[in-house]
Amino acid sequence: MIEKVENGLKSLAGRLKIEEVEMTTKYNEIATSNGIDLGDERQQLICLTLTKNYVRGRLNSGKNTNSFGNNAVGFFIGIEPARDVMEWKRRDVTNKYLKDASQALKDEIVAEVTLNEEDKYEKTQCINGEWETKVLPQLPASAIVVEGGWIVPVDPIKSWASGDVNKRYAKPLPKEEWRLRAHFIGSKDGADWQYWSVQLKGEAANKFSVETYRLVHLYGIFNDERSAMYGIKNKTLPSLTYNDILDEDDERYHSDAVDMEDMIATHMTEYVADLMELESYHEMINQQQGLRLVVTDGIVSSMNLQVNEKTGNRVIWIEPVDANYGFEDEDIPESTPIWVPSHVNLNFGVGSDVIVIGRTNQTQKKDSEGVPIDGEYNPVSINLFGVYARIAMGTTPEETVLEDDTDIEFW
Repeated sequence: MIEKVENGLKSLAGRLKIEEVEMTTKYNEIATSNGIDLGDERQQLICLTLTKNYVRGRLNSGKNTNSFGNNAVGFFIGIEPARDVMEWKRRDVTNKYLKDASQALKDEIVAEVTLNEEDKYEKTQCINGEWETKVLPQLPASAIVVEGGWIVPVDPIKSWASGDVNKRYAKPLPKEEWRLRAHFIGSKDGADWQYWSVQLKGEAANKFSVETYRLVHLYGIFNDERSAMYGIKNKTLPSLTYNDILDEDDERYHSDAVDMEDMIATHMTEYVADLMELESYHEMINQQQGLRLVVTDGIVSSMNLQVNEKTGNRVIWIEPVDANYGFEDEDIPESTPIWVPSHVNLNFGVGSDVIVIGRTNQTQKKDSEGVPIDGEYNPVSINLFGVYARIAMGTTPEETVLEDDTDIEFW
């Protein structure tokens, strides 16, 4: 038995508060039941990993039965920008109110608040078709200033599709409600690796920050049927731990090598599209329900890392890896623009061979006055969620500022 395995079993015995010989016996039993050859050093390490899973199960079984969730190890292949879903709702409610205040009130999507003669906040609202007036001790955080006072967006849904009553009906909507979706390939509680759509909300979504393509451990609620993981308040964020900072004796440590490119090819097959066929792929997925991802690859042909003031994006262009064309203008295909949000780090330069994960997008062409032209569209682009550099060339261009440039004034 190699020293690493001996030390690992000693540590695991301590975790279970049992004798080392008992732990070694269990290790041998696991090897026998899984057909592992302990004469091979690598298979000894594999058996150690399975023994760690056994110990983890023992430890978890002794915890509070009210606990829920699962541990997982894997890597994020892409992270979508966090978005405040209330931003659109507030804008929509405001527009409808300004267009027809009476109708917006009758539709029960908003309440009016004004100051009465006693300088107190007085609310007017339609609830179940009946008008209600009430003095409030304070303004809700979601109140929006309008001429003559404030409006407050309220929840108009009386009951859910299940038939359950919506307890927040007619109550103020929150000022902001953050949502984030990320894309994760990993193993839940030692099971087979697969793709998971990670859903986070609230502060967990707004503050989520993790490196893509770096092995990480996390804790959340995993739904096998939907291939989804849901964050747990005050648990998922604190659980995020990079594998490479763990001690090798830590029971969470994942010692097996992970071929991330192979994992993408294996578990993201349905989303893979050749760059040359991106437009037809975009048309196909736009007619489908569900997740609209694209996984493709290419060579970085150029980069513009100046942040767009309106969108906050940067842009890189990629061309097909196996493109075969001449040098005449008509022979050279158009590069595909990749819109890069601020949270995605770029650690490669022009000429790099990259795998990109994102969502396809296509905008309509406009005339000189900005009016959309019927039936004419710009080339398909990709909104980037994550990028993996198979071969990183050069470095990303940075702005160079000289402390003293008087020596080039003559130029």
